[in-house]
Formats: sequence, C-alpha cells, structure tokens
Amino acid sequence: MAGYIEDITFMEEQAIKFGNEHMEAILVPALGSNLLSLKFKHRDIEVLRTPKRSAHYRELPILYGMPILFPPNRIEDGQFTYKHTTYKFPINEKEKSNHIHGFLHALPWKVIERKLIGNEIVIKTEFSSRDFPSLRKSFPQDIIVNLTLTLVADTMNMQLEILNNGLEPFPWGAGYHTVFNFPFGSDSKIENCLISLPVNKHWELNERSLPTGEIRDSSNKKEIQNGFSLEGRLFDDIFGYDEESDLKNECVLTDQQAGVQVIYHADQHYKFWVLFN
Repeated sequence: MAGYIEDITFMEEQAIKFGNEHMEAILVPALGSNLLSLKFKHRDIEVLRTPKRSAHYRELPILYGMPILFPPNRIEDGQFTYKHTTYKFPINEKEKSNHIHGFLHALPWKVIERKLIGNEIVIKTEFSSRDFPSLRKSFPQDIIVNLTLTLVADTMNMQLEILNNGLEPFPWGAGYHTVFNFPFGSDSKIENCLISLPVNKHWELNERSLPTGEIRDSSNKKEIQNGFSLEGRLFDDIFGYDEESDLKNECVLTDQQAGVQVIYHADQHYKFWVLFN
C-alpha cells in the first residue's frame, strides 16, 4: 500500500491521519500538535494511549499520546530568574505549589507542510508565541517551535526545532510526555513485559517532586539496563543517560506475549529519562 495523508475529525478537532502498509498515525494540531494515535496495522496494536472519547481526553490531556513539554517537568512556585528576567508560570500542581509541563502541549499549532515523497511521509507543524500575546506574562521571548514528523515503513521520526527570534538568549528545555499503551496486546499481562533504559544515575526528589540537587548511582542500574518488569512497581523518577557506556540512548519496551517490541530512540540532546507509571 502506498503512503497516504487524509484530513479527518478526531476528538472534535481537525486532525491529520497518515500512514502506509505498516503504520497509521493521527496528529491533532489544535491539541498541542499531539500525536494521539500510532498504530501497527498488521497486528491492530495501538502503541500510544489513545482517548476513546473527547471527554476522557479533556479530563487529563497530558496522559494521552505524546504531549510536547516546554518547559518540561516542574517549576518550584511557578517561577525562576535567568539573566535578570523572571519567568512566571501559573501554579497548576496546586497541592505541591508547582507549575508543571509548560504551555506547548496546551495551545494550538498550525500545519505548515504535508508531503508524500516516495515511501516517506512528512508532516510539519509550527507554534509561534506571537499568536498568543498573553504568553508574554510567562515567557516574554519571541519564539517559534517546529515539529517535523517523518514516517518511513515502521519507523516514526520526530524532530523538534526551537528558534529564538529575539536578541536575548533564553533558558529552554524540551521533553516528550510519551504515554505508551503498555502492555501492547489486549490479552497481555504486565508481568510478561519488559522495559529497559540506558541509565545509571538517579536524581533525588523532595516531597514536592522537585530535584534536591543530589544525584546518585542507581542501585539497580544493571536491572534497568537489561530489562525488568513493572509488575508491582510504581515509578515517578528521573534518571540520567549513561553517556560513559556504549549503550544506545533508547528505551526498549517488549511485550513478549503479543510478540511486539517498540524501540524509543533519543538523540544526543536528550540526557534524561523520566519513568512514570
């Protein structure tokens, strides 16, 4: 089957469905350019946690698809100062008096390119802070963020580009709050599934889930690197990528019962992995 790109309605919003004989994806630009569905067609397996109804998504949008975080993680009391500029964000984690996850995932983006070249599908969306004057209260700089999705065979590539249109430097960080539909098989059990991460450092967090500054060696790093089951274990942890090893910077999720393995690869810019279940 040749590649295809279609306009559809998804979660009551205009969306783009694209795919080939191996995979099919749904991107919703109006919902933070969130990749809300990524499916292996031959097994009818949904890789990402996809909302069944719009009401489910609106209740907790950060736990579906692949929200883009900027700034990522938590900001103590919702503010910090960099080069004499104070950045103030709303307190949206009220019980801990933090701001969490930034603004990119919560605002609409624009589609600026969609093309099919041979066996390659390219979708490009853009966020411009100029479209949201109210953002200047939190983040005064003029920025443009581009997201490029490229689908070839059974591989999806995501590239994020952040452009500074101003004269002053600004602090930045970016992350993907990827929510996997794990286990992948409808009949699979979590005890038969394995996850591995290329990490060796563990960041200590305080009662507000903020880093204390203490970074220590992971006591179970070999287990994490070789693959372990999440059965009976809960995580909300920050790990550092083991740059000193020859490990690839990728998370591997294996559902042995369904016979599915997903490799989630990151480039050299990504130094941290957050594991949350």
